Amino acid sequence: LSKESDDAKRREKLAELFDKKLADATKETVDVNADDENNLPVSAEMPRFAQLFQLSLDRVGEVVQNAAQEKAAKRHEEDGGEIEGGDIIGQLKSPEELQLWALIDMMVQSKTMVKLHMGTLGRKGTFR
Repeated sequence: LSKESDDAKRREKLAELFDKKLADATKETVDVNADDENNLPVSAEMPRFAQLFQLSLDRVGEVVQNAAQEKAAKRHEEDGGEIEGGDIIGQLKSPEELQLWALIDMMVQSKTMVKLHMGTLGRKGTFR
């Protein structure tokens, strides 16, 4: 999913996946507290699927980040330590860099969806 270059398609696929998995988790959840302000059910803990997804994102992100760093170092070395025109921003991003940004986007999106599901989005000190 992180290799999907179209942001909108990737986000839509992730949202569909989370909607289904979080709905399934809600059916399985028996330990529910009441939200004092809105009387909405609030799950006591993050669903297992969300925990595993976050762990997977972290691991894949680390692998992709290391690959991108190695590739950038090799490219920098091959260029004799010089950055053309002195502008690193103007360079095209490698596939690893693009995948890394997609993983970051997925991480933010998934955390937001889980917080919405749990009824904790916007509460002070709960978004990590």
